[in-house]
Amino acid sequence: MKRMLVNANDGEECRIAIVEDGKLSELYVEISDRESYLGNIYKGKVVNIEPSIGAAFVNFGGNRNGFLHASDVIPAYADPDVSLIDILEGRARAGKDEGPDAVRAVLSEEGDPDDTSSSEGYESAGEDLDSAPDAPAERRRAASGDGAREDSQGEAAAAPLDLDEEPSGSELVETGEAREDSEAGEVDGSSRKRRRRRGRRRRSEAGEADAEDKDKSLRVKGRRGRSSDEAVDMGKTETGKKREKGKGKGRTRSRVPIQDLLKKGQEIIVQITKEGIGAKGPTLTTYLSLPGRCLVLMPSLPKCGVSRKIADDRERRRLKRIVRELDRTGQGGIGFIVRTAGVGKSAQDVQRDLEYLEKLWGVVVQRAKGIRAPASLYVESDLVLRTMRDHFTTDIGDVVIDSEPVYKRVCDFVTTLMPRFQDAVKHHESIAPLFHAYGIETSVEGLYQPRVELAGGGSIVVEQTEALVAIDVNSGKFKPGSSLEETAFRTNLDAIPEIVRQLRLRDLGGLIIVDFIDMMDDKHRRVVERKFRDALKADRARINVGRISNFGLLELTRQRVGPGLKRTVFQTCPTCKGTSLVRTVQSKALAVLREMRALAKLPGFSQLDVYAHSEVAYWLENRKRRTLVEIEDQHGIEISLQPELSYPVEVVHYRFLDEEAKEVRVSIPAGLGVHM
Repeated sequence: MKRMLVNANDGEECRIAIVEDGKLSELYVEISDRESYLGNIYKGKVVNIEPSIGAAFVNFGGNRNGFLHASDVIPAYADPDVSLIDILEGRARAGKDEGPDAVRAVLSEEGDPDDTSSSEGYESAGEDLDSAPDAPAERRRAASGDGAREDSQGEAAAAPLDLDEEPSGSELVETGEAREDSEAGEVDGSSRKRRRRRGRRRRSEAGEADAEDKDKSLRVKGRRGRSSDEAVDMGKTETGKKREKGKGKGRTRSRVPIQDLLKKGQEIIVQITKEGIGAKGPTLTTYLSLPGRCLVLMPSLPKCGVSRKIADDRERRRLKRIVRELDRTGQGGIGFIVRTAGVGKSAQDVQRDLEYLEKLWGVVVQRAKGIRAPASLYVESDLVLRTMRDHFTTDIGDVVIDSEPVYKRVCDFVTTLMPRFQDAVKHHESIAPLFHAYGIETSVEGLYQPRVELAGGGSIVVEQTEALVAIDVNSGKFKPGSSLEETAFRTNLDAIPEIVRQLRLRDLGGLIIVDFIDMMDDKHRRVVERKFRDALKADRARINVGRISNFGLLELTRQRVGPGLKRTVFQTCPTCKGTSLVRTVQSKALAVLREMRALAKLPGFSQLDVYAHSEVAYWLENRKRRTLVEIEDQHGIEISLQPELSYPVEVVHYRFLDEEAKEVRVSIPAGLGVHM
């Protein structure tokens, strides 16, 4: 049984941990002075069109303009006869074959709603259609538009939202699995054949033209035993034919150029799908979504459905009958998807959730009509309510909160939306800090260190760079095997659970390279790959896994929505400026000596004061005293070294004085190479 711990005593920082069997499983941190845009909806204005990258930049009112790719633009925006109000009120929605891959996958399911075999049609491009945010924000927030979001746990909400991290290495996964079947002999080939036959039957029934269109847009992997977050082959169809692939991160490119979709100065409605990182602005989409307790409302899309992760055939048929009764898309209604939280819910429960979300969307529409861009239309909840909505499920036994005001807020939230779980919310009244009381504070602090020790004696080292995340596996004292190959194999297997855990805890995203210990036996490599994929099934983020190369490297991509733990709790080092390196005392002292030689040649002063780190000053005083005297005699000046304990090694300041010890200004030529 899991437990959720909410540490919110300090208003400046909120930490939420999910503990499973006494071990830290997930961690979420929010800093109050760092504004978050994720999930918010804005009325924005296009400020720049960049055809070279197929994207537009939109001013939505934030500190930096947002990035909007052509594939995230509803085609209706290109129609001069369609107004923004038409789009908002559902008179110009996307078609089945328009929008990002995952959107088309959600909309592509055909046939009888009670046909359970069609459920595989929702397995799309690694999108997790199951884990959308669980509940809307407090109902009293409806008037302020607070309560919906998309994140790495998005269910159907993820479909129209974050597609920027669509991995490009999925072809490796498909190729690798075919080899895994033949080389390791540990995958059931007969079930794969049955799935392929089902796929061929569906295509033949739908017709060749429809099948070809589906093959070009997206091929669905139907392995039921595998997480939907694993890779989908974006490079080949089921028949082995090459398909059109976009460059970059695997995003299916819009066939309409961005300059034909949008115009500079045009007003559009956008939702934030990914926070800005570094110098990059947030990622936007015009495919909006609002998550509820049972449903995910998709105002831009024209179809309703049931999450493919609801596996029970009888329950799927029941929910599909409810969906058919509530589906009003044919009469201009809004599309939606029933998520797994809808299992067991009555038709009245689903209808109530739909009505609430439709009212919430109505608030957004009315606000958009009466305000000029850029403006906020819909603001996401804070971390506490967001986590309760997204992660509070029946497998969480209780929620322990150390802040009384937050405890009361959560109680109100649960009473309104989940009354049968009221007893699960508890107030932590012990003197001991919450995370210390449950023994996880040490684990949290360990996340701020690059090295993670393994129980067997090995270790992994996690290093984040601008381009990728590198994870190195080291054997250390772990020597269980009878040979070097056996030791490498067992160490790699021992490291897999911790690697997967660190990915989740540190919220690592983008391109990730795992440097396993070299294994010569190809069968060992296949086993490690399979174990690694199996371990990733529990991760809610969208993940794409490649193969172990001849150099022992395994590539994967993991959906990145927020800045991650490192960027949340760390700042750039003022000394090394983020390089993780500082010059040695000797190297810096010699650089200062060269600068003093250059400055001594300048006219207009009689004394040069040098303020430097104490060790730099002492090194010059003790090792280069004769050289300093020579400079003084040659140029007729006096050099005074001023040790500064508070100065970093890299920092040095110069001060020029005249004969009366008064400071004077000296003009330093730009080409002199002196940094003041």
